[in-house]
Amino acid sequence: MAYPRLNELIKNFKILQPKPVNVAQDMYDLILKTAVSRIIDKVVAFTNMPSEELPEEFDTTLLLKLTGWFSEAGVFMTDDERRAGAVTSIKEGDTQINYGSPQQALQSLSNVSFVDDDFKILLIRYRRIRGWDYDG
Repeated sequence: MAYPRLNELIKNFKILQPKPVNVAQDMYDLILKTAVSRIIDKVVAFTNMPSEELPEEFDTTLLLKLTGWFSEAGVFMTDDERRAGAVTSIKEGDTQINYGSPQQALQSLSNVSFVDDDFKILLIRYRRIRGWDYDG
């Protein structure tokens, strides 16, 4: 991925969503890089633009989408925070309660749709026709 402002996007995300003490640095970096790659890939696929040409106007929205997903999925919640929320399943017979984890969040990335209707409104203005020569 050759997104020109990738390092700045990751740096800003880390300011908004610092690594919790209960999460290993390599796990934090892996989830963050995977999520960033996923959202950029989705935007590139929707707009038919190379990642190098994505406008700076997308950066704030990308950052907000990522922050929202990390919060909603409870990716970096502590065990106490998980017990208060982010229950992934409950079983009644012999009582079993499962809470979300960073590993489950990473697996759930394949089902996340970062390009929702609100984001599409922004992206449509930049969408290109596939196969059209924009340089010539």
